[in-house]
Amino acid sequence: MWYNSGMNNAFLTRDDIVARVPSALASTHDGRRSDLYTFVPTLDIINSMESNGWGVVAAKVPKARKSASRDFGIHQLEFQERGAVALVDPRMPDSKAIFPRIHILNSHNGTSRFQVLAGLYTLVCSNGLIVSTASVGEFSTRHTGSFNAEDAFRTVEQFRAAMSGIGDTMQLWSGLQLSPTEADEFALAAARIRWNDPADAIPAPTDILAPHREADVGRDLWRVFNVAQENLIGGGFKRATREARKVTNLRESIRINSELWNLAETTAMRFG
Repeated sequence: MWYNSGMNNAFLTRDDIVARVPSALASTHDGRRSDLYTFVPTLDIINSMESNGWGVVAAKVPKARKSASRDFGIHQLEFQERGAVALVDPRMPDSKAIFPRIHILNSHNGTSRFQVLAGLYTLVCSNGLIVSTASVGEFSTRHTGSFNAEDAFRTVEQFRAAMSGIGDTMQLWSGLQLSPTEADEFALAAARIRWNDPADAIPAPTDILAPHREADVGRDLWRVFNVAQENLIGGGFKRATREARKVTNLRESIRINSELWNLAETTAMRFG
């Protein structure tokens, strides 16, 4: 289970972060690492990002039982540029309701690599989308060598440049109308991303494609993609004899989001 300290689209203060996600502000590792371990302090990354106009808008950590995990364990921070102009969500063409974000995954106890991912935050459904690593790349490194906070920010700048065409991608997808059969095929392929064991029961396409708000009604690829993402991650529908649970494992959520983006890109390519 992950605890999300994000407050809608508001920036978190340093007090917010230290009170709710203490591992992100650790000043050292847990004291049990070898001499080969390189401590990459998330606090330095926060400072570097803030000095360059980016603030923390959301933070996620596991609900840890042990204080060592709580103080040094895996955590994810989402950064958004202050004063950034939002992108137009094709579902709400009269408003700008999508914000590019940078996701930082780190730990100070050896439980994760340092990782940077590109993301989008949609105000329509308060969803956090992970852009496919195939589209904008991915940065991941072990805690060894000389990697530091300035290296991290340079990586972020590369991601920012790579995401410059994401708005065009959203507009393109919104103009691609899927037939009922194509939408069902997308839903089944999307379900197989989450339930990828051949023995897993696959929910009906109608469950994957069930919209939760009027703005999501439609069969263009952008809407189908967003509805499928929300349902795959959120669950809440029947799958065989059980209810599909919400995805709470951070790495699994990232995997599903990234592969779903790949599926949408592949679907778009079929239109030529």
